[in-house]
Amino acid sequence: MLFGIYLLVLSAWFSLSRVSDSMEIVKSLVFLILLAILPILAMAFGAWDGAKEGLSLLWLLAPFVCFLAPMYLFLNDSGLIYGVGYSLLGFAAHGLGALAYRERARRQE
Repeated sequence: MLFGIYLLVLSAWFSLSRVSDSMEIVKSLVFLILLAILPILAMAFGAWDGAKEGLSLLWLLAPFVCFLAPMYLFLNDSGLIYGVGYSLLGFAAHGLGALAYRERARRQE
């Protein structure tokens, strides 16, 4: 699901960049997507999955792997560091969600 949303967000930006006359708007949008929207998506899905399923070390790699294909399709290799950041943010949010899951399980006992 995260892969599909990453791909959808970047493809929407790419299609907008083809019809926009202003390169400043296109550059602003790509930075908004890279620095705000994609990290928020990684954290939201990480927290949701942690609260629903508990802790999984897979979240150390999942946001990075999901970002690889859209990065190579729409950006270049310089965006690789963002994937690492998304993984760290996603795993941190996943850990917080896993704490909520553990507390909920503890209360049910």
